[in-house]
Amino acid sequence: MSALATVMQKFTPSANNRRIGQIGLECSLTEMHLVQLEADGTGNLSVYATASVPYPCSRDELFNSPKAMHTLVRQAMASDKFQGHKVVSTLPSSNLQIIPVSYHIGSGKSDDDALLTLLTERLDGDLTDYVIDYTRVRSAQMGEERQAIVAVAKRDFVIRYLEALRKSGLEISHLEIGPSAIRRLVSARSAQSNYENVLAINFGRKTSYITVVSGARLLFDQEIRFGEDELLAHISECLDMSEEAVRQLVNEYSFDPRTINKTPAPHNLDVDISSALQEIVKPNFLKLAEEINRTLIYTASQTRGESVSRIYLLGGIARWQGCDALLNSLVQLDVETIPNPLQPFTHEYTATDTARPEIAVATGLAMHGMTEHG
Repeated sequence: MSALATVMQKFTPSANNRRIGQIGLECSLTEMHLVQLEADGTGNLSVYATASVPYPCSRDELFNSPKAMHTLVRQAMASDKFQGHKVVSTLPSSNLQIIPVSYHIGSGKSDDDALLTLLTERLDGDLTDYVIDYTRVRSAQMGEERQAIVAVAKRDFVIRYLEALRKSGLEISHLEIGPSAIRRLVSARSAQSNYENVLAINFGRKTSYITVVSGARLLFDQEIRFGEDELLAHISECLDMSEEAVRQLVNEYSFDPRTINKTPAPHNLDVDISSALQEIVKPNFLKLAEEINRTLIYTASQTRGESVSRIYLLGGIARWQGCDALLNSLVQLDVETIPNPLQPFTHEYTATDTARPEIAVATGLAMHGMTEHG
């Protein structure tokens, strides 16, 4: 081999430099989502495997049935070329309590001491009944106020969840909270502006979560009473239609009549339906806007007045056309739907690809250990 070839080989990524990450696994309310990424020799990430498999029964029944869980995991793993059995997962939101807290530490005390004292007053029963973890949001000098996001779950459920995955042939490498996964995903999309403050809303079936990321730092996370089921029930009542028919309606029509007017020769019926849908859900979105504005005030207080530059929408409601435009008109901020969280990691992605905002958490979990801030 010539001297030039030897030098070039050192700077040319090879197949041996590829690194396949662990599997990000989330058990949502109705489906199991799995994502696995790989990094090339230069650190660029791409999609290695992905799957979303619906449950054959309720989630609670699934966790209580090792056979059903094992069958579902095997089905998901066989649906794509997943490699290995190590997973990074998160507890279902219904079994996890996330609490933003402010606290002080005294002389000779640690953050652990201060938080345990605080949680003793807030939680029912003995602290040994819980599994507790926290992420510091803002440190401070001795005696000054500090902030943290605390995750709390009943110990018996954590053990049951981990055992269900273990008995399915999986090895749990890390168990973390959903906001940390969202932080990684948002940071990847905002790589051009490392100090950008971004607010992400992850819409769930019954509740949703507002997360604020400042650069690569998790700043805020809070559950809000705003979900897809409540909106569908409200539309169903107003239109006197079944929820199944309403679900089909919101998947076909936009919540922003202006987008219909841009299409050639729009049907008046289309515009009427879109306008009606917008008027029905607007009061709900006004309440969401109030929650966002409170979060914006808090963010400014924690970042020396720096404002949030944009809002990302993820989760089920992010599928609904025109909701980003409706929210934009209420909060006067750039609102962007993330139709496919895998978009930054694939060169083949196009706008016509199937929207999959529901795999956001699994994608962020798969990024664990694969990025600079992971």
